[in-house]
Amino acid sequence: MKAKWKIFLLALPLFPVAKASAQLKETTTLYLDNISTASVDRLGNFYFVLPGGKMEKYGPDGVLLNEATQHILPLTLLEPWNPLKVFIYSSESGKYRFLDHHLSLLEEKQLEPSLSITPQLVCPANEVHKAWVLDAADYSIKKVDLSTNEILVDAPLPPLWATDSSRYVFMREYQNKVFLLDQNKGIIMLNMLGKPVTTIEVKGLGFFNFLGEELCYRRQGDIALFDLYTGETRVVATLPDPKGILFTIITDERLVVGRTGKVTFYSLGQ
Repeated sequence: MKAKWKIFLLALPLFPVAKASAQLKETTTLYLDNISTASVDRLGNFYFVLPGGKMEKYGPDGVLLNEATQHILPLTLLEPWNPLKVFIYSSESGKYRFLDHHLSLLEEKQLEPSLSITPQLVCPANEVHKAWVLDAADYSIKKVDLSTNEILVDAPLPPLWATDSSRYVFMREYQNKVFLLDQNKGIIMLNMLGKPVTTIEVKGLGFFNFLGEELCYRRQGDIALFDLYTGETRVVATLPDPKGILFTIITDERLVVGRTGKVTFYSLGQ
């Protein structure tokens, strides 16, 4: 007799369960217009993509460290977590690139067409030459080997997360989980087989990042941290005027807030 398995998605509550906001102290303001993409590496350096495809890299204190030697647009996904191999993917061209820590080109390759019909998002896996692909043709998540062009994992997304209204803008593997961001729904967490684990319901989000064992995201003016292992959520900072915020990134040293025309760096104190 075959056993029947059911998968239950745990949707997290709409509001964090613990609130202990840090004191924010403004340290630096950068006047940058029309940032299309922002991210952070594991060393706490920040990356901003500007109009025309120019990318700039700043240190934790807002000091310019490097600029991309070539324009990187069109860009769909930026993943600089490994600062020695910054990953860039364009769904328009189907190409992915790696840049070094000076933002100079290391390599550029075309994603093998047989791996995905409509590769909307591609992000690096933690294993060498492996990547995750979101195929928008059938809303499946695939783990692929970029060196052999093999599909290692192929799993459908849950029906509620596989609709024409879905707008996926970011994907990342972290601590043996895959995280997908749908701007119209929130974040869905999958295991290494592409099976759903839990979801975070938050609309309008354009980016999230990680701090230790916690996922960091913004809900209106609150900077929330979701514990990947306990499922608990806490608020570490509250922004007094959340209107007009384009993105937020938090590290163990800084909270960076992007608005139209400027990026503000804050130090975090209790």
